[in-house]
Amino acid sequence: MKAPFAASLARRLNLPLLVLYGLGVTVGAGIYVLIGEIGHSAGVFSPYAFLLAALLIAPTTYSFAKLVVRFPVSAGEARYVEEGFRQKWLAIVIGLLVASAGIVSSATISVGSIGYVQEFISIPSPLLVTLIIVVFTGLAILGIQASAIAAAVLTLIEVGGLLLIIGGGFISDTPAIWEGMKAPFVTFEFHAIGLIGASAVLAFYAFIGFEDMVNVAEEVKEPEKIFPPAIAITLLVTVVLYFLVSTISISLVGQDELGKAGAPISLIAERTGLISPDLLSGIGVLAALNGILIQIIMASRVLYGLSRQAEMPQFLSYVHPRTHTPITATVIVAAVTLVLALAFPLARLAETTSQITFVVFTLVNGALIAITLREAGWKLGQVPSFQIIAIPALGALGSVALMLVSLM
Repeated sequence: MKAPFAASLARRLNLPLLVLYGLGVTVGAGIYVLIGEIGHSAGVFSPYAFLLAALLIAPTTYSFAKLVVRFPVSAGEARYVEEGFRQKWLAIVIGLLVASAGIVSSATISVGSIGYVQEFISIPSPLLVTLIIVVFTGLAILGIQASAIAAAVLTLIEVGGLLLIIGGGFISDTPAIWEGMKAPFVTFEFHAIGLIGASAVLAFYAFIGFEDMVNVAEEVKEPEKIFPPAIAITLLVTVVLYFLVSTISISLVGQDELGKAGAPISLIAERTGLISPDLLSGIGVLAALNGILIQIIMASRVLYGLSRQAEMPQFLSYVHPRTHTPITATVIVAAVTLVLALAFPLARLAETTSQITFVVFTLVNGALIAITLREAGWKLGQVPSFQIIAIPALGALGSVALMLVSLM
C-alpha cells in the first residue's frame, strides 16, 4: 500500500544533470586527500592502482545500471534487495543502512569542512555547522532542479580544479609527465603487483558514490534510457581524471613528499608554478560542501522511497505540491545530521559507512544474480550457467573481498 499523498516527485533531471550529480558525489573531496596516500604507497604505479580500482568497481556499476532500469524508484537498493531475495525485512534494513550512511557522511563532511570555511569567515564552529546544514537543506527543499543545478555548478568547479591540475602539469613539464606514464613499464618488478593491488583497495574508496545516483530515479526523465549511459560516463570520466591527476602528482611532487603533504592537491598546484594553492584549497571546500547537499538529497529520497513502498511511516512520503520535494523526509535527515555533527564524535561512524557500502554492494549484486536465475528458470540443485551471472558474481565477490580487507 502506497502513501496517500497526491503530490509526487517531479522528473526534471536530464542526462547532463544526472552525470554531474553522479560526478559530484563520486569525485568528492576524498580525492583531494587520497591522491597523497595512494601516491605515497604505490609511487609510480599509483595511476594503475586507480585503473585497477575502476575495474574492481565496474561489475557493481553494471549491476546498479541493470537494476535501476528494471526498478526506477527511490530507495533503489532496498527495492532491488526485496525483488531479489523476497525478504521485506532485509530490504528495510538495507534502506535504513543506506540512509544512515548518507546522514553520517553529510555530518562528517560538515564537521570536516568548517576549518577551511573559517579561514574565510570568522564564525564559531557550532553556528557555522548549523548555517551550512540549514542552507543546503533549504536548497534541497527548493526543488530537485534547483538543487541539482547548484550541485552541477559546484561539481563543474570541483572537476575544474582537477582539470587545472592536469593542464598546469602538462604545460609546466610535459616531458616529466610522459616519463611518469612510462615509468611503471620501465621499472616494473614482481613486487609491483602487490603494491598496485594494495593501493587499489584504497583507491576503490575514491569511486564510491556513483550508487547514490539511483536514489533520484523518480526525478529523472526517461530513467530506463538515461541511467545506463549516465553511470558509464560517470565511471569513465572519474577514472580518466584520477589517472591523469595521479600521474601528474607523482611526476611533479614525488612519492615521499606526497605522503607527508597535508594538502597534496595544493602542493601539486604549487609545483606547476601556474596555479594558486589557495585556489585549489577553496575548490576543495566547495567539493566538500557539494557532498553535503548531495548526501542530504540522497538520504531523504531513501526515506521517501521506503515510505512509498510501505516500509516506513507514511508521513515520510509527503511531497510538497509546489516544490515536488519530500519536505518531511528532508527536514528529518537535516535534523539528524545536525545533531550528529554537533554532539557526536564521528570518526568511527565514518569508518563504518564504508563497510555499510560494501554490504550494500554485495547484496545488490546478489539480488541481480537471484533475479537473473529466477527469470532463466533455474531450480535449486541445478548448476547455474556462470555466463549469465558472471558480471554480478564478480561484483559480489569483489565487494566481499574488499569488505574483509577493510575489517583487517
